[in-house]
Amino acid sequence: MGSDRASEVIRRVIGERDLLGPAAKIVLAVAAFMAFLEVFYVMQFGLVLYRFLESMGLDLPSFYKYPDIFFQLYPAKAIVLSLVIAGAFIIYPISRARGPYDRVPLYDYVLAVIAGLSPFYVVYLYAKYKTVEFTIETLSWLDLAFVLAILVALAEATRRSLGILLPAIMAVFVAYGFIYAYTHPPFGVEGLQVFRRLVTAFISQNQGFLGVPLTVMVYYVFIFLFFSSFLDKLGVGKYITDLMTALFGRKPGGPAKVAVVSSAMMGTISGSSVANTLTTGTFTIPAMKRAGFPPEVAGAIEPVASTGGQLMPPIMGAAAFIMAEFVGIPYGMVVIAALLPAILYFYSIYVFVDKESKKRRLKGLPDSELPPLRPLLVRLYYLLPIPLILIGLLRLAPHHAVMAGILATVAVYVIDTILYGSRSARLSNIFILTLLILLTLVPLVSTPMGLAQSLFFAGGASIVVALVAGLLSGNLRDLAAATVKAVESSFRNSIPVFLAAATASVIQSMITFTNLHKTLGDMLLTLSMGILILLLIATAVFSIILGMGVPTTANYIITATILAGTLAGYLKENLGYAELEATLASHMFVLYYGILADITPPVALAAFVGAVLAGADFWRTAINATIYGFAKYILPFVFVYSPAILIVTVDTWGFEEILRLGYTIAVVLIIIHVASSGFLGWVFDKPLENRLLRAAMVLFSALSVTLNPLVVALALASYATALIYTRRSVA
Repeated sequence: MGSDRASEVIRRVIGERDLLGPAAKIVLAVAAFMAFLEVFYVMQFGLVLYRFLESMGLDLPSFYKYPDIFFQLYPAKAIVLSLVIAGAFIIYPISRARGPYDRVPLYDYVLAVIAGLSPFYVVYLYAKYKTVEFTIETLSWLDLAFVLAILVALAEATRRSLGILLPAIMAVFVAYGFIYAYTHPPFGVEGLQVFRRLVTAFISQNQGFLGVPLTVMVYYVFIFLFFSSFLDKLGVGKYITDLMTALFGRKPGGPAKVAVVSSAMMGTISGSSVANTLTTGTFTIPAMKRAGFPPEVAGAIEPVASTGGQLMPPIMGAAAFIMAEFVGIPYGMVVIAALLPAILYFYSIYVFVDKESKKRRLKGLPDSELPPLRPLLVRLYYLLPIPLILIGLLRLAPHHAVMAGILATVAVYVIDTILYGSRSARLSNIFILTLLILLTLVPLVSTPMGLAQSLFFAGGASIVVALVAGLLSGNLRDLAAATVKAVESSFRNSIPVFLAAATASVIQSMITFTNLHKTLGDMLLTLSMGILILLLIATAVFSIILGMGVPTTANYIITATILAGTLAGYLKENLGYAELEATLASHMFVLYYGILADITPPVALAAFVGAVLAGADFWRTAINATIYGFAKYILPFVFVYSPAILIVTVDTWGFEEILRLGYTIAVVLIIIHVASSGFLGWVFDKPLENRLLRAAMVLFSALSVTLNPLVVALALASYATALIYTRRSVA
């Protein structure tokens, strides 16, 4: 696919305008203000800077340390939501069928101002009432009108950026909430009081569009978005792709394996399987087709790998941060819990791709298309930010760890320029590297700040250094330009994720407000008749249905609110699971199955995008994606039957626990190899044509999720039978 056609596909699916002139400058200005607000106030870089300057003997005004309004997280969330909504009206057209995409009509500017100002009213409410708890009596008609305006603006901005489905679901739940408030005591009052009671649920601190999901977006996810964009703009993403191409490109079906391994290495923070597929698929899918993969296979492999990127630590999808809040554990524990299942998932995709490649007798990329490996290995330091942030997430707060990662990314770029840049550029970059070292060591040695705050300070300062250095030295303009692009890119990427979180948070509020989660939970238990495997199947089906057409972040919020509590309660009450075992396994279960909606027919949005990019039939592509993503269907069951695979659920590791974990991993590997051979009809480099035997292999491998030794033995027996059958057939 040519670049022009790829751009057209992206426009058609995402619908972003290609902004020019004043519109582009406005978006950049809004992005810069949001980045400043996020880093300086929300993440309290201003306070850390104040402490540093104070320790250096400077006396600064108290407002600099504690601004009256903006320092508070609640009104800051409203301001960020305002900026995101305004950005959506400028970046996304009112209809994707209209054009041209590069022109912003006057009415969109007007709507951006009006819609963007609505959430600012919450800041006024905060200042007016001096409390984060709003009551029925304190809400006036004007307050109610502005809250309604926020809902309308949020719905329209979400519709433009994510499509009609999510705001339509929100409208249904809001209408249901109003009916519930009117008909159920103690809410059974008329007129204004009913509306006031409902609106209170929208604007209280931990509910509605400013609830916990948006809190997580504002406090954690934005800086991860910036870090991800920063890595990409400074060439780390390209380096990973080149390195994986050099390492795996020669193997059979090389481009597909490069896509799988690169997705595993990079992970993602976008929170959207569709966006991930669009971003990387425009390059990997044409390469797979050139290597000999049919369009419906090439279009399936990329979305399967892209959806897995949201599960691979350290840079996971936005839903993982929300899960940490819902479960009540540090994000670092989520990283540890997700690591082993993610590795097994990508290993499974690799096995499927490898067998598919050998079955089709595909070759690797020619040497002319492979980057030289030795120069890439010499520059292996490019990967340094990824293990550093992984270590940081295990020991530091997420925003501290990310700032340390940003510092490492800037340092790696500067070191690379010193080693491989021109002679004139070396002096400038040696000075910058020295400055970065001083910015790290001086706060640590000369101030009361500890390691975490010193790294946070140095990371924030490195962003400023990158911008200022580019203005002062022509040799550093690329660094400054990459920083500016990362600011704008992170703002653009935050719009659909933040809007999905805010919209889903309204839905979540209505679900809890009306006790709908308990009603549906009881229905789930009734359907399953109290049998665990049936309960898991019912939960899986509900999760996929609820997640159809909904972005991953919103998908997880809705499914976790409705289903995770019911499943966790069953595990604790009927199987005696500990609190963390039951809760984490349940939330991981619905997270995996919610994401699976993106590759599961009939909706399968990520598979649809892959099919469009590949020029393939949608249904054949989606079915292939379901097959290649088989491990993601079975792993959630393993979480429940053996929570030890999540690592953090085990308090003390002894011989018995290690043995249980080893057995669990062995069973998963058996499932992967037996199922892949059954699905693809390929056993140890020999074709398997017997459909009955292939069906038995798939069936027994799927049933092995219960970890029952007898069923696992049957799966192995079916594989052994297939091996004997293929040898005799060849003979």
